[in-house]
Amino acid sequence: MTIKLTLDEFYEQFQETDEEQLQWDALDERDITYKFDTRITQGWWREIELREGLVLYIDRHQQRDRLIIKNPEREIKDLHCGFMMSGKGQIVNNIETLQTTGIYYLESNGIDSGWIGDYLDSELFSFIEIEIKPEILRSFAASPERELPKNLQHLIKSPNQRIYWRQENTQPSMNILLQQILQCPYQGIVKRAYLESKVIELIALVLDHEIVIQQGEAKKCSFKPEQLERIHYAKEILLQDLNNPPSLQELSRQAGLNNFMLKQGFRYCFGTSVFAVLRSHRLELAKQLLAQQDITVTEVAYRVGYTNVRSFARAFKRKFGLNPKEYQKALR
Repeated sequence: MTIKLTLDEFYEQFQETDEEQLQWDALDERDITYKFDTRITQGWWREIELREGLVLYIDRHQQRDRLIIKNPEREIKDLHCGFMMSGKGQIVNNIETLQTTGIYYLESNGIDSGWIGDYLDSELFSFIEIEIKPEILRSFAASPERELPKNLQHLIKSPNQRIYWRQENTQPSMNILLQQILQCPYQGIVKRAYLESKVIELIALVLDHEIVIQQGEAKKCSFKPEQLERIHYAKEILLQDLNNPPSLQELSRQAGLNNFMLKQGFRYCFGTSVFAVLRSHRLELAKQLLAQQDITVTEVAYRVGYTNVRSFARAFKRKFGLNPKEYQKALR
C-alpha cells in the first residue's frame, strides 16, 4: 500500500495528536516530542528550540507503508542541515537524489522549486536536522559587518533567489557529534548548554566541509574524460570481490592509473578515499542482508568481506547509529 500526502497534510498528523504531546524533559518547556499518527507511522518527532533562530529536530519512526510526500514551490526562510542516521528515501526535484544512511544535506534559504519525497516502508528512519536563521549564521562571521566569507555567501539568499542545496557523505567527525546528541545524558539547563555546544560544533564542521567543497569546485577539473572513465572503472573493479579486494597498487595497475591519480580521482568523483568507498559499499550491502530474517550477523560480516565480527559491528554502528543486532531486531 502507498500513502500519498502533501507536505501540509503530513504535518497535520502532528496537529491532530497535540493532546498526546510528550515532554521529553520535564525541566524544559522548549523540548517537545510529538507522536506520529499511528495509522501512517509508528514513532516520534522531537523539537528542541535551543535559542531563537536555532532549532534541533530528532525524528525516529518506522512506516507501515510506502509514503510519498509532495511539496509545492515555496519560500524557505531558514537554512537547514539534515543527517540521515538510518533509513532511505528518494527526493525528486530539479535533480534526483537518494537520501540514505550516512548522507547529510545542506540547504540555504530562498525559493524552493518543489519536490516529491518517496520514502520506503519497513525501514527504520532516524534523522537529525538543524534549523538555522540567517542572522545566526552571520553571527559567526569574523568581519565587523557580519559578512560571510566569499565561499559561504551562497548559503544566504535573497527572498527571490533559488535555494542552494547539496548532499554529501557524513564525515566521521560529524558522526561522533551526532551520537553525542542522541545520547545526551543531561536535562534542564545543562542539557540545553550541552546540546547547543554540540549543534554549533556540528555546524562548524559542515561549514568547514562546505568551504573545502567550494574551493575544490573553484579549480578547473584537471582530469581528462578518458581518465574519469578509468576512475569509474577502478571503482567497478574494487567492488567486484569484497572478500579479496585489490590493493591500491594492483587497482592502479588494472585501471591504468598511477597511485596519485587514483587517489585524487576517487576524491574528485566520489568525494572520499578508495578505502572509504569500499567500506561504505560493504556496510550498505550488510544493511540489505540484515533485513533477511534467516541470516546471522556473523554470516553477514563474512559475506561482505569482514573477517572480524567485532570490527564489522563497530563499523556498522559508526555508520548507521545501531549495531547489527539492534538494526536486525528493529526490522522484526
